[in-house]
Amino acid sequence: MTIFVKEKDVHKVLTFKDTYDTLREAFLLEESKKAVNTKRVRTSFSGSTLTYQAGALEGYLGFKTYIRGNFISLLFSKDGELLLFAEADRLSLLRTGSLSVLAADVIKKDYSSVGIIGLGKQGLAQVEAFHKLKQGITVLGYTRSTDREAYAKRILSNLDIKLRTVQNMRDLVSQVDVVVTITTATSPFLKLEYLQKNTHVNAMGSNLPERIELYPEVIKAAKTIVVENIEQAKEESGELILAEKMNMLDWNKIVGFAEYVSGKEPVRDGISVFKSVGIGLEDVAVMKCLLNKIAAADVGTKIEVDGRWSLESVGK
Repeated sequence: MTIFVKEKDVHKVLTFKDTYDTLREAFLLEESKKAVNTKRVRTSFSGSTLTYQAGALEGYLGFKTYIRGNFISLLFSKDGELLLFAEADRLSLLRTGSLSVLAADVIKKDYSSVGIIGLGKQGLAQVEAFHKLKQGITVLGYTRSTDREAYAKRILSNLDIKLRTVQNMRDLVSQVDVVVTITTATSPFLKLEYLQKNTHVNAMGSNLPERIELYPEVIKAAKTIVVENIEQAKEESGELILAEKMNMLDWNKIVGFAEYVSGKEPVRDGISVFKSVGIGLEDVAVMKCLLNKIAAADVGTKIEVDGRWSLESVGK
């Protein structure tokens, strides 16, 4: 029997803490060769792009697919049974927000302030994640749009979250230990001169080569650069691709995120960068967590889905 889950039920049963813990466990499993990721596949036609990303862990295989902001996820057992069919926009927000906090925790460790650059839907989820998971730290926000700033504050107030915004991006960066960039920028905007000597940056906005948030000088100066999956980052990270073209990047200094989660890589002084492109393993891990949560909460709709057919069924 398959469970179909609507967005409202995802929001009801799954928390940032649940997602944080399951992502940590997923990368530990990957480090021990008990989980795998499949590089993203894109199909473009008539101005639209269908994206597919998959992974597997602990007897579960699944994928997320999306087109024009419409997110759907499916989770299977290793025997081929479709276990979960979920609307996945909220899942993606929970995943990306929790991942950002986890990255700051394992790469930076000690921090008391975060600045979020970009206050769209994903940016608001970043604010929500740090608010829920790191209570007591200072969270600042920045957006170039006054309309978006007003909208962000109104939406967050519904969640009982107050956000202090800064009118100048450089001022924001100078005040925080951790900077999160989560925009759709196609030209770099975060300059090296804005950063303090030990600033940590979560670059979360781009998974296309033509989208770039950080100037190459930031990549060159970083003492630590971490990615979820090195092969996928080589194809999708606009920041790293541009830095390599300008001879400002040595790929040998790139470290996989699982090595930080497992504690194999030490925290280092100096500027650090977590360049996220989002990977299928993260989505499958969060789907597995959701499956367990909805079973305990008794939500969702049971449906019969069987992708098998034979001539024996004719006439029955």
